[in-house]
Amino acid sequence: MKLVNPTVKYKNSYLKLIECAKEKGDINEMGNAYRENENFDTMIKRLKDRAKGKNISKLDVPSSMKWIIEKDEVLGTIDLRHVLNKNYFERLGHIAYYIHPLKRNNGYATKALSLAIKWYKKRPINKILITCYSDNEASKKVILKNGGQFKKMF
Repeated sequence: MKLVNPTVKYKNSYLKLIECAKEKGDINEMGNAYRENENFDTMIKRLKDRAKGKNISKLDVPSSMKWIIEKDEVLGTIDLRHVLNKNYFERLGHIAYYIHPLKRNNGYATKALSLAIKWYKKRPINKILITCYSDNEASKKVILKNGGQFKKMF
């Protein structure tokens, strides 16, 4: 498994992920990885700009969107925020991940979070804040398996 920048190489697999997320009714969980009515090329540009902190709202922060890839298939997305502002510190944290609805409960989120933590170790960030809702047992397990500690429940 690897984390890669969004690219045309995986376009068809990404579009299948979007289609399934819409069918399952959890497309909103994809966060910055998806915008309604946005074409693929515009999305790629938006995500590149966002990584540089360009053209983002005052409530947003620079972030690197990665696709979770295994065997040339997009298994999900993971948003790696470079810094936290008040909004992200209080609600969202450094990392948000989304796993393909048909691929869940196979350890992909745990492995993706592990890779994300390695990504952060190469950056000047001492502590990584990862949040989840108190009733999200799957995310709690992913965080704990990666050495996380619960400080506050949402």
